[in-house]
Amino acid sequence: MTLMQNDASKRVAGLNIMSRTPVNGAGPRVIMVHGAMDTGASFSRLADNLPEFDVTYYDRRGYGASAYLMGSPSRLEEHIEDLLSLIGDEPCYVLGHSLGGVIALAAAERAPDRLLGVMTYEAPLPWERWWPAPPLPKGSTTDPANVRPAAEAFLRRAMGDAVWNGLSQPKRDKLLGWGPAWATELTDASQLAFFRPENLHVPVLATHGTRTDDRHRRGTQEIAQEITGARLEVVEGGTHLAHRKHPEKLAALLRTLVSRDGATQA
Repeated sequence: MTLMQNDASKRVAGLNIMSRTPVNGAGPRVIMVHGAMDTGASFSRLADNLPEFDVTYYDRRGYGASAYLMGSPSRLEEHIEDLLSLIGDEPCYVLGHSLGGVIALAAAERAPDRLLGVMTYEAPLPWERWWPAPPLPKGSTTDPANVRPAAEAFLRRAMGDAVWNGLSQPKRDKLLGWGPAWATELTDASQLAFFRPENLHVPVLATHGTRTDDRHRRGTQEIAQEITGARLEVVEGGTHLAHRKHPEKLAALLRTLVSRDGATQA
């Protein structure tokens, strides 16, 4: 596949958008949405495993090379609007990792005629009472100095102390620079349900890994149970980073969603 700037970047100012188009003509179109403290580049290996797909992935505002609107961290609703702008008038599939799954499902609820289907991988449900409270900062979510300790605690929990301690200081600073984006969107998601399962009427494939934690396992199972017609699939050996570590398995599952009959394709 060829890697190029996507024309959608002209429609959504400030977003860093990349696409991989099939060599042999048009294929199924899918947009990939990353989670908190991540970038679109985390989908590059997954895109490589989908040579027949027209793939778009992007940095959400405040992450990677994408800019804030009006100079302040985007609210979660604005991330949803960005995705709908990327989709445009051409219906497509959307794959969302972690919080990206929440954004994908919320977009499907708002514009069901523009999404052919949604695949989520370990989408969280932080607004549910049973979901463990994230280590959000007290006070301002936009002040980098105030957010930094909480952002570091989140990253240490996500990657482990050994990995974090092994990062160079410039790499740590880069990750912590995304802290205000993370704190703002997670605060929003902790306070309000951004989609209602009973209002979703597009095909949904909810997935989680066998090596994930209990909250992501339960959250994925509830999404599959509460959305009419949704399917649940499990990625053997998958951690929360299966989009990076097991891209071939996620690619195979996405093909089952696109095939509609649930038959896994090679």
